[in-house]
Amino acid sequence: MKLFVYYRISDKGRPKEKLSNGDRFSCMKNAVKEFGAENIHVIADNCGEETLQFIRSFAEQGITMEETSLGNSGSFLYMIEKIIKIHQADDPVYLLEDDYLHLPNAKKVILEGLAIADYVTLYDHPDKYRLDGDNGNPFNYRKLQKTRLHLTDSAHWRECNSTTMTFSCKVQALIDDYKVWKKYTKYKTPQDFNAFCEITQNGISDMFSFLFRLKKKSFFILFRNRLIGKKMKKLISPVPAYATHTELLFLSPVIDWNKIL
Repeated sequence: MKLFVYYRISDKGRPKEKLSNGDRFSCMKNAVKEFGAENIHVIADNCGEETLQFIRSFAEQGITMEETSLGNSGSFLYMIEKIIKIHQADDPVYLLEDDYLHLPNAKKVILEGLAIADYVTLYDHPDKYRLDGDNGNPFNYRKLQKTRLHLTDSAHWRECNSTTMTFSCKVQALIDDYKVWKKYTKYKTPQDFNAFCEITQNGISDMFSFLFRLKKKSFFILFRNRLIGKKMKKLISPVPAYATHTELLFLSPVIDWNKIL
């Protein structure tokens, strides 16, 4: 099955301490290796000539590109609107940022995940293993969250409430959740945590944050979910990961990512 990869790259990102093999160019080479240039469309947002020339070097392999000047949130919203406009609802897409590295068989694992969940991330975010207040997930108040595990041919998967703006889904999910994505891309930087909480936790992410900051227990939220009755979507990530964000503070655990090309 074809996987349509939409790759957002920019020269305007915030400075972060990253893997030595985790710069923009190395990450794009890795994406081309794992997904095939012919399956990748690049949205080059606020890119200089060096970056543009680098992207064009893959043109003969089939990569396509366009230039924008929309900023982080703007280019994301532009991307999903483009995807919704030109693709069929059942098409699998991978929305990929320019600071991720992938293990071999990443495409196969994504497609396995999409067979059992609405949203798939290959990134095992380390915030799931840290308490709130220590770069941890806000739901890890005093103890780590419980989760459900699923199994496919290649991976174990954990259900999770959030991930970054790099994820895969069927186009129908973007159609269903368009208002949520638009809501959380109003500011310069997308509010990925809030967006996914609303998608996976029944539309009350703002209340989530508020209640947890007040040290309230989660039973009220669970009750509210059942009361509203809206179907929640499922987001899963493999354990161990098949991809990582290249920022050193937030590498997917267990794997030595320095060896990935």
